[in-house]
Amino acid sequence: MKTLSIIIPIYNTPKEYFSKCLASLQCAHAHEVEIIAVDDGSKPEFSAKIQKLIDSSPLDIQYYKKENGGQNSAREYGLERSDGQHIFFMDADDYVDTIVLDKIIALLKKYHPKVLAFNYDVRSPNGVLLEKHDRWLKEYSEASAHTGLLYSDSLCMQIYERRALCECGIHLVQGVKIGEDFASATAILAAIGEEYTVGECLYHYVRRPGSILQSPPKDSALDIVRAFDTALQQLSEAVQIEYHDELEWLAILHVFYYNTIRILDSYAGNEQLIEKARNWINKRYPHWRKNPYLKTEPIARATSFVLIKNNQILLLKNSRKIFRRMKQNIKKWLKIKR
Repeated sequence: MKTLSIIIPIYNTPKEYFSKCLASLQCAHAHEVEIIAVDDGSKPEFSAKIQKLIDSSPLDIQYYKKENGGQNSAREYGLERSDGQHIFFMDADDYVDTIVLDKIIALLKKYHPKVLAFNYDVRSPNGVLLEKHDRWLKEYSEASAHTGLLYSDSLCMQIYERRALCECGIHLVQGVKIGEDFASATAILAAIGEEYTVGECLYHYVRRPGSILQSPPKDSALDIVRAFDTALQQLSEAVQIEYHDELEWLAILHVFYYNTIRILDSYAGNEQLIEKARNWINKRYPHWRKNPYLKTEPIARATSFVLIKNNQILLLKNSRKIFRRMKQNIKKWLKIKR
């Protein structure tokens, strides 16, 4: 049994992205790693190029092709066919720091943590640094799952011990296009209830133009609500009580705040959709305005957050229109000056 199984769903991924992903996995401990690449119904022209990359790679890669079922469907398919002691979910268009990957594998072999979280950054397709997310500052150390839940926004930002992942009773959320990653990672960490962290930037998330989050489908405005509901339904009452404040805060942040911004940007500010999300949180968490993280998290003091919290959507719409006009005018002015 190898130390680490890296599960990579693939769907119409351009060759240049997946090539960079694989190159980053060629670390000194590569013999401790198996890669499970799951092609989730890509078009033949994409699949053929991916297959050539895999055939020419020196890495231990198992390649599977299945009918399209979504990212988490591909992840679960890969999980069932993997054999490593630890599981790392990657996206095919992202890549890792090869040196840090070696350090992480050494930590896994030495300590066998149930969940290991690390830092990440956001890159443009040509590698330009756009954002840094240094969530963890210490060397390998134990962290409270209460704190870890505040950052449980992606399956790719943790490595899971196989036994803990398979025995926690959580199935990856499927059937939605937005929120499946966040909801699954949240439920898994809450169910396991234990986390270790390392202050190293392992993961480079590539922000591609035209991604689902950049251009969400028309029928996905309330996907995040369905995803979070599905996650909560899998958690026992005891776990939901233990992590009530964190789960409530994540509902406020992701289901209500971020999704309202998404509706304003991508769904023409549809007030009925915004109202449905507000009604959901009022019903699921009727006392959400008393959540302690509203006083401690910096984002809760942002103007847009305060306006959404106080249901001043029209004012937020107008202010965002003014801001967009200002940006457009500045761009025009800069063109004239050139």
